[in-house]
Amino acid sequence: MKSYIKCVNVDYESSRVEDFYDIQLNVKGCQTLRDSFKDYIQEEILEGDNKYQAEGYGLQDAKKGVIFESFPPVLHLQLKRFEYDLQRDAMVKINDRHEFPMEIDLEEFLSEDTDRTNPHKYLLHGVLVHSGDSHEGHYFVLFKPEKDGKWFKFDDDHVIPVIDKEVFEDNYGGEYPNENTITIRSAARNHERFTNAYMLVYIRESNVDEILSPVVSEDIPEHLRMYMLIYLNQSG
Repeated sequence: MKSYIKCVNVDYESSRVEDFYDIQLNVKGCQTLRDSFKDYIQEEILEGDNKYQAEGYGLQDAKKGVIFESFPPVLHLQLKRFEYDLQRDAMVKINDRHEFPMEIDLEEFLSEDTDRTNPHKYLLHGVLVHSGDSHEGHYFVLFKPEKDGKWFKFDDDHVIPVIDKEVFEDNYGGEYPNENTITIRSAARNHERFTNAYMLVYIRESNVDEILSPVVSEDIPEHLRMYMLIYLNQSG
């Protein structure tokens, strides 16, 4: 990732390249994951009392921002569901609706100098979910272990298959109609969802077969293999 400050009226740019392990994206004010990426790379204008001191050129109007020079095979996206509220003097959870897709092409967020020989299309692999508020809650994960396989919900020691709605719509956040009351007024009133995604894991499509290759016995830690053998013997 490249952070830069580029002067508007003179040929001067200051930049540095930084490694990243995940990308923290805003949820507030962003309806979709693509909106969050656009917000992330949005330039800030440095002007007026906030002009940039450019070496050899003095104070200058400038543009400040970040741009991606590459994306890793496995991409971790942290959705900023928690923030500090100055008025409440406390951390609060943002339950705004924020949609994320099964597939996303990130090429538009790369710098002009990036090699575009290989596509930058990503497929959703995992969704980490928080249910609750800023004070307490429960965590679980939705995970697709095979390229063309089913989604599974991993909730403590319970693992069950789930449908697409339980992966996507149920974890966008936002509001939903109250279906538990019988009055017309209450039925029309919306209620906030407290269960929503806070981290997404995407895999580059060209690397999916390699990363999600079938698990062989040697990939499983010995203590887990022993546990599986004991379980199979007891259940058989």
